[in-house]
Amino acid sequence: MDNKIIDGMKKEGKGFLKLAIFAIILLALTFVDMYVNKKSFKDDVLVSMLIVYTLFLLYGLYEWLYAIKYRVEFDGEKVYLKTLFKKIELNLCDVKKYTCNRYRKSVFYQFNLFINEKKVLINTRYKDEFEKVLKDNKIEQIIK
Repeated sequence: MDNKIIDGMKKEGKGFLKLAIFAIILLALTFVDMYVNKKSFKDDVLVSMLIVYTLFLLYGLYEWLYAIKYRVEFDGEKVYLKTLFKKIELNLCDVKKYTCNRYRKSVFYQFNLFINEKKVLINTRYKDEFEKVLKDNKIEQIIK
């Protein structure tokens, strides 16, 4: 197989970016409300609102960054996986077994690749192409 298949999650991150922007707007409106109504940080409801909006902002930013940084490339010999925190390069000849499951109701399939004692999770929407590459390398599928 000469051509390389590249997959990412950029489209899936848009919802989390909208969540982060909505949380920023709510945080700004909370500070405007503090200024207009002359409230201080001693108000328990106000502090809890700020904490919740900040958590939504952080969660949205994390998921958005993870989605735009996630990238899988595979060809007949190697699999390259780049996430927010790590880069992995796998030789398909090292993979012993794999499992394949659909991830909830999304378009993604999760492949667990077993290499000696290690398990690597790969998410891709190209199930048939990836399974063909694995079968071409004579890798056994585990069916649960």
